[in-house]
Amino acid sequence: MKSHISATIDEHLVEDLNRYGQEERRSRSQVIEMALEEFLSSRLDAKDEIVTSQGRFQGNFSREETYER
Repeated sequence: MKSHISATIDEHLVEDLNRYGQEERRSRSQVIEMALEEFLSSRLDAKDEIVTSQGRFQGNFSREETYER
C-alpha cells in the first residue's frame, strides 16, 4: 500500500530528479522511492535477511522418522 507524503527538497535535487526520471522514463515518485529504498537498505540492520551457507545436504531424509516423534 502506498502512502501520500509531502516533502521539501532542494531545487537542484528536484532538477536532477526530473532529469533522471525523464532519462529512465520513470515518475518522480518512482525515482524517490528507489533512491530511498537503496539508501535505507544500506544503512539499516539486516535483521530480515535469510542467512545462507555454501553447504549442501548430502544425507537421507525420511518423513516417517522425522514426523514419527
